[in-house]
Amino acid sequence: MTQPANLFDRYDVNPSVREDLIDKIYNVTPEKTVVTSAFGKTTATNTYHEWQRDLLATPNKDNALIDGDDFSAQALVPTERIGNYCQIFSKQPAVSRRANIVKKAGMGTSMAYQKAKLLIECRRDIEASVLSANPAVAGTSAVASKSAGLACFIYTNISSGATGSTPAHTSGAPLVAPTAGTARAFTEALLKTVLQLVFVNSSDIPEMVVMSPSHKALFSAFTGIAVNRYQVKDNDQGHIIGGADIYMSDFGQLTIVPSYVMAGASTVYLINPDYGSMSFLDGFRFEDMGKTGDSDKVLLTADTALQVDNEKAFGKIADLTP
Repeated sequence: MTQPANLFDRYDVNPSVREDLIDKIYNVTPEKTVVTSAFGKTTATNTYHEWQRDLLATPNKDNALIDGDDFSAQALVPTERIGNYCQIFSKQPAVSRRANIVKKAGMGTSMAYQKAKLLIECRRDIEASVLSANPAVAGTSAVASKSAGLACFIYTNISSGATGSTPAHTSGAPLVAPTAGTARAFTEALLKTVLQLVFVNSSDIPEMVVMSPSHKALFSAFTGIAVNRYQVKDNDQGHIIGGADIYMSDFGQLTIVPSYVMAGASTVYLINPDYGSMSFLDGFRFEDMGKTGDSDKVLLTADTALQVDNEKAFGKIADLTP
């Protein structure tokens, strides 16, 4: 069918129609930073941040002194001096005067909205750096310094694929990235092996096991020693148990934390937050830049480095099929 002749329809009235734009902005991008939020905060006083770590000798069942024997000084082992370089994370919004003052839906000034948004983005960038295999970079006048990620710090309690390895660093910052090995599937046996290593080498257990969403799905299929069941009482509806967030291991309880930042990653981290922190040379700060035109410019920076107090309190399962 066709319209009657000379009908004034919706398309004719278009110039007079007011826009229908609700006064909200929807953003569902994940913004949680599970690892850096769990870590403590410390202060760095130099762009190269250092700390010390030490360890006890292996227990000796044959430690026995002959009665009346003369004193003989034993060899003592010095502490290890470890470090990392601070990395300047930045965002640089610039907004024109008009963009700030015109009436907008879902926001006040454009600059205020962008500052709030970019602050979250900067925190996500720091989280991605911590969960990365980035080696430390000292930096020069022409090269930006970089903070080493967890994959470079953890080398004792690890499981790698064939030919995979992580260089040890007993002094200084980890300047070499891990060598990738042959990819293999994430299994409960791998988790148990590394967990036992952490317990033997630190007499403690990690509180968190951080992994990609796909590895979290694999983890939920681990059988353990129990079968998941939910008892339905009275007239309640039944629940289907399709996932697990707590793993009761031989050495204690672990919290399983999926990380959107690690989507597609090939590594699972066993993390003890008591032995990790973010060391800030300078906290999150906004600084107004000088005016050079009809606009406002702001520099957001966060100057920080990952500090792993003692890597033996952590574990790493590397070279997993994403």
